[in-house]
Amino acid sequence: MMWTQLLLTCVAVASMGVQSHDVNTTVEKLEDIEKDLKVIKETLGNCQNDPEENRRQLHLGESWKNPAWSCDEIAERKVDKESGWHWIQSCKNCDSRLTYCDFDRELMGRKNWIRALHLNISDPQQPCPSSSFRLVTQDGLRLCGRSNGPGCKSVFANTNDLPYQRVCGRATMFRYYSTDGFERYVHCPGCTIEDPYVDGLSITYGSSGNRKHAWSFAVLHDCTSASTVNYRTPPNFVGNNFFCGAATHHAHNGLYSHDPLFTDQWFCVQLPQPTTERLEMRLCSDQDVDNEDALFQLVELYVQ
Repeated sequence: MMWTQLLLTCVAVASMGVQSHDVNTTVEKLEDIEKDLKVIKETLGNCQNDPEENRRQLHLGESWKNPAWSCDEIAERKVDKESGWHWIQSCKNCDSRLTYCDFDRELMGRKNWIRALHLNISDPQQPCPSSSFRLVTQDGLRLCGRSNGPGCKSVFANTNDLPYQRVCGRATMFRYYSTDGFERYVHCPGCTIEDPYVDGLSITYGSSGNRKHAWSFAVLHDCTSASTVNYRTPPNFVGNNFFCGAATHHAHNGLYSHDPLFTDQWFCVQLPQPTTERLEMRLCSDQDVDNEDALFQLVELYVQ
């Protein structure tokens, strides 16, 4: 395109008998045209790519041999992108990992999230995540609770060692017998984030002994009255990053099946800095499962 333009200009110059300074001006304009063409070429992603490169872009993230750098890259380069499993390679020397990219859900004003954990126990095909949990079927519900206790049972989210700085999520939970939120921490001044500080769900990142708090779901019987202020007063490391869920109807065999908690409540937090540390969900209670438990029906965690 550039040489065609140059030839046409030269013919025009010759036929018009222009002066040398006019030729210099024309050359300058041609140089500007060349710069513009370069910008257009970069913006359009090089329209003259070879067929192999075009095939790579078309099937980006569809195999481990053709991974994308991120969910964002797939969103930017593929017109027909669909939420689902894609191969992501976060750095040049890293292994490509199968990762779930969600291009549709908008959280914190952003799309293209990595779905790091998805547990939907309502699905008959979805088991509890490990032998550390027990399946509870009652009143038409399928729920997961701790297999035994007291203490916490853990599930690690699938972040695939990809860096992230934002965490969003939600949970649907049910109270079982006498869960009482943060009361354990009130009577245990020496307890830390490593202990079962809440009857409910704890979302943290980092390794055992060095966990850092992201969010908590506290399950109890009353989130508003003065008599339960100790149950809903969180530890300092929790701060305001928690939900309080209260079951108020009568229990049937210990399960408050008519009181689903935290339904459609989303949390989102921005971490102080990017991290590749493990994201962890812990189901906790300071008593045995025969006395109390917080059962979950749905847990989803997203990172970016």
